[in-house]
Amino acid sequence: MKLGLNRYRMTVMAGICLLIFLLAIMVTNLLSQLRGLSAAAQDNMQWSISQIDTEFANLDAMLIEQMATGRFPDDEVQLRVDIALSRLNIINSGRAAEIFEGNAQAADMIAPLNTFARAAVALSDAPGPLRGEALDQMHQLVHDVRPHARDIALLGVSLGAAQSEARRAQFASQLARTGGIAIALLVLMAILMLFLDRLLQRAARRDAALSASSAQLSSTVAASLDAIVTAEATGRIVGFNASAERVFGWRRDEIVGQKMEDTFIPHRMRAAHTRGVKRYLETGTRHFVDAGRFEMSAQRKNGDEFPVEMNITTTQDGDETRFIAYIRDISARKSNEQKLIEARDRAEQTDKAKSRFLTVMSHEMRSPLNGILGVLDLLKTTKLDDQQARYAQIATSSSEILLEHVNEALDITRIETGELQLTMQDFDLVDLIQGLVDVFDPLAREKNLTLALEIEQNARGHYHGDAGRIRQILTNLIGNAIKFTETGGIALHVSGDHGPETSSLRFEVIDTGIGIPPDQHEQVFADFFALARSEGRQARGDGLGLSISRRIARAMDGDVSLKSAEGNGSVFVLSLPLERGGAVTDTMTTDTQPTPMRPCDVLIVEDNSINRHVLSDMLSTMGHSVHQAVNGADCIDKGRDQRFDVIFMDISMPVMDGIEATRRLRSGNGANAQTHIVGLTAHGREEYREMAVASGMNRFHTKPIRLDALRTVFADVTLDEWPKADTERPPDALAEMVELLGRDRVASTADRFLSELAAFTADLRTGMTMQDSAVIAEAAHKAKGAASLLGQYDLETSLAALEEEARNDALLDAETWAAQLDTAAHDARSAFDAALRQVVGNP
Repeated sequence: MKLGLNRYRMTVMAGICLLIFLLAIMVTNLLSQLRGLSAAAQDNMQWSISQIDTEFANLDAMLIEQMATGRFPDDEVQLRVDIALSRLNIINSGRAAEIFEGNAQAADMIAPLNTFARAAVALSDAPGPLRGEALDQMHQLVHDVRPHARDIALLGVSLGAAQSEARRAQFASQLARTGGIAIALLVLMAILMLFLDRLLQRAARRDAALSASSAQLSSTVAASLDAIVTAEATGRIVGFNASAERVFGWRRDEIVGQKMEDTFIPHRMRAAHTRGVKRYLETGTRHFVDAGRFEMSAQRKNGDEFPVEMNITTTQDGDETRFIAYIRDISARKSNEQKLIEARDRAEQTDKAKSRFLTVMSHEMRSPLNGILGVLDLLKTTKLDDQQARYAQIATSSSEILLEHVNEALDITRIETGELQLTMQDFDLVDLIQGLVDVFDPLAREKNLTLALEIEQNARGHYHGDAGRIRQILTNLIGNAIKFTETGGIALHVSGDHGPETSSLRFEVIDTGIGIPPDQHEQVFADFFALARSEGRQARGDGLGLSISRRIARAMDGDVSLKSAEGNGSVFVLSLPLERGGAVTDTMTTDTQPTPMRPCDVLIVEDNSINRHVLSDMLSTMGHSVHQAVNGADCIDKGRDQRFDVIFMDISMPVMDGIEATRRLRSGNGANAQTHIVGLTAHGREEYREMAVASGMNRFHTKPIRLDALRTVFADVTLDEWPKADTERPPDALAEMVELLGRDRVASTADRFLSELAAFTADLRTGMTMQDSAVIAEAAHKAKGAASLLGQYDLETSLAALEEEARNDALLDAETWAAQLDTAAHDARSAFDAALRQVVGNP
């Protein structure tokens, strides 16, 4: 490269030297012409013109002497005449004529000379020599024209000198211009040469960079992990890097020159490959060429096929198209992908097996729990001493905890499989929250903790959502707060922001417990997480509760978050967007008040014998006539001839399940086509809700079904048989409670209720003001619920009126209300005493 650059520079310098040499020759030539112009040529022309006068003078002298002596020969005389005439031709042609051209004076002088020439020619051309009279005439003509010849000679010398001077000046100017132009051209040529030299240097640098890039590209191609194969349009291989040798097993010197379709294209794909290349070359249609990466099979030298990832591009080498194939062996990746797929499939199968296991276990655990809780409910209706009643309560609580764990496991399964369903309904927020607080208040008191509730006014009202799931989340949050707080208390604060159609509610559960370190705020929402103290005892382990709560909240487009610091308590926040709803009409709740019931004919359809017998005992205790069937087909047979008031139908049974049996009962005109059918399932409610409704069931319950739920069922069945005035106030609710729970327990409950009511009325008289309307409303609501449960409907009415006035900030006189409540409490005490005295056999 350096040698070529030096040669180019030498060529440029030689060119410049040649230009200088040519310019020197040109200048030399011009100077030579100038010298010639100023000396010989100009002087000779002027001499020729001046000789006219001389020649005429010589001719005149010769003619005079010839006439006098006659000593010149005739031909010499004629020669002199011809010489004189030839001198005249000088001024009429050639350069001499150019001197006189355009000069009027010269034209006047030349005219006589031309006249002489014509006359002299006529005399010279006459036959014979010039003698005698012809000689005299010639002499006279010469004598007459000599003055004109002298004048023209002088004028010619003068004009020739002037023109020569002008020509020399013009030549000098032209020479100067030519020199300037030559110098300018030389300078421009030099600049051009320098510019060309600069371009050459730049091209040299680019060539060097290109050479380096080419060398680097060659090294990259050689070191590439991908096989790179270059082929001509005919398919003949012209490039084959080291990775290609490693991938395909061919050496470069073996494969270069062969065709792609004859080497590493599998036999079954060669025809398609040839057609594709031909189509691309003819039409330019992209299918694989210049179409990005694609996967296909390739063939090694030994004939083995293996998967590759390939990208084919094209480049032009002159008019020839070349193909460049970038090929990557992906056999290891494909093997790993297959292993991952198999591992994923195994994981999915394991996850499905886990879900099936949890579902089956929840079902299998619910079945015995149905018997346990049913028997315990029955046991509590019998005569028990205090210790036995305590044992029964402990067993019931433990069973309910176990049932809660089963429900949580089932919720996890539903969430993970995407089968969690929400039951949307209108509900009253205050009733929901107050009911929760009423449930947890005794638990908080047992640990000497306070449980405070504050519902901002803008959050009160009716909403549309899944009240059961909201209750479940708040139950977990409040239950955890009580469980992990030793001193102080728990507060539930509810606030809300209202949009055009949707409200954003915020439930804050605040405790004074040990707190949670910031680095573990997210961990407490993991499944089965337990936060332990340094000595190893669990300090805050929320099990599945928090995990499920967050997942359910997010399923409702909300969330559960945590704000806490170790040693400073915790604040769990449930945020939910809810639509505002209308008035609440709850016809399916299990919290309805006991309604007087007539004995009913009941059919229990259940394949589990324990569940059949327990449910049969519970219904018999309630005074109903009970019949049993072991599956859906048995139910159809027994219901063909006998009509039942209520059918309790298990969902999952052999031979015929409850869904199919219900469809068949509803589809015909048999005796039980309109019977009230209650579905029972040990699975989750969501799994069978739609099927149960579609089959024609009136309602269904998740096992175990409790006495309260049974009372609600029969209240619905017999509700229309009671007078309207009695449907909301059954007259014997308190007596039924005494009969089922026993006089001692009812008496203890009545004493506690009346004591709390007395404290409330005392606070009304002494400690509360009208500014405490929210506190009064909450206390009245709590007391109202207890009065309703105990069948004290007059007292319930008074408390409801007080609550409404307090919530509407319309309280007038606390003392008046206190007196009214005292009277109602006195009447309630009398009702309790009367009910307890009427129970036969209780001490």
